[in-house]
Amino acid sequence: MKLLSTLFFTTFIFSSSALAIDNYHIECKTCVTKEQFVQFAKENAIYRETIYVNVMNFENYEIKKYRVYKNRETVCDPNGREPDGEGGFIQDCWFENTLTANEVSLTNSELNLFTDLAEGVNDLEKQLSQRTVEITEDILPSAFDIVATPNNGKIVISHYDSLSYFDNSVASKFLIAFEAIIKTVSVGISFNAPAVKFTFSDDSEAYAVFDFLDSDGVAHMKFVKVISENGIEVDLTKDNPFKKSYDVSGMSLTSWQSLLTAFNAYGLVVRGASTKIVPRGTITVTDCSTSTETLCRNPL
Repeated sequence: MKLLSTLFFTTFIFSSSALAIDNYHIECKTCVTKEQFVQFAKENAIYRETIYVNVMNFENYEIKKYRVYKNRETVCDPNGREPDGEGGFIQDCWFENTLTANEVSLTNSELNLFTDLAEGVNDLEKQLSQRTVEITEDILPSAFDIVATPNNGKIVISHYDSLSYFDNSVASKFLIAFEAIIKTVSVGISFNAPAVKFTFSDDSEAYAVFDFLDSDGVAHMKFVKVISENGIEVDLTKDNPFKKSYDVSGMSLTSWQSLLTAFNAYGLVVRGASTKIVPRGTITVTDCSTSTETLCRNPL
């Protein structure tokens, strides 16, 4: 993919060593009140390490910085004492986390950088929310074909690369703002942007996100989720993206055939499965990658 696709980020950490103080930059789309900003900063605290957390709401153009520290202390129930039978007492005690988040003033430079970045993110999300990439049957019949063969994913991305969806001025603005902020801040920036959604002729869907930028300046994407027309979801971020059972009622024959191929690619089989008809109800998936059971030697 060309550099333009570096716009698709999903909770991805970029490192820099520009400052000695650690800063973490985290998006919170639901943060509106002061209490919500503070709570979100606390949730991202690190045990016994002082860090600075910038909590960002791009949509509302709001950013707050906090100095955050997390510790824990022993708390005992004063009414929970019982005799231990040896003249002493047993008391109910447990560990509780103690969290502090003190707001820190932002510099004008930080505020200006954030405003530029927020404008780029909001423009990008506005454009992405209006787009869904349609993959026709002649390109690839089903989203499950991506699971079955990694090269099929490259075919879909190649088709996506051939499309011209984005306004270069918006893309340039976003990239300039993003590059400026990662040069200014310290260890990381983390925020969410929409994944690219692909729809297929069998009504299945696939979602892809930005993965990495190589040394030639080419951006790469990876598929993270596939959903069938009847709601079966496959999580491609896992080594084995499949569950042990699925209700395949209502699945099209095209989706079923592609799903079977995907099962086989991962060393999985379904007892009595046929490529000619879709089973009724729930199927059970068996892992045959290391099994010598008769079912695995003769799956059909």
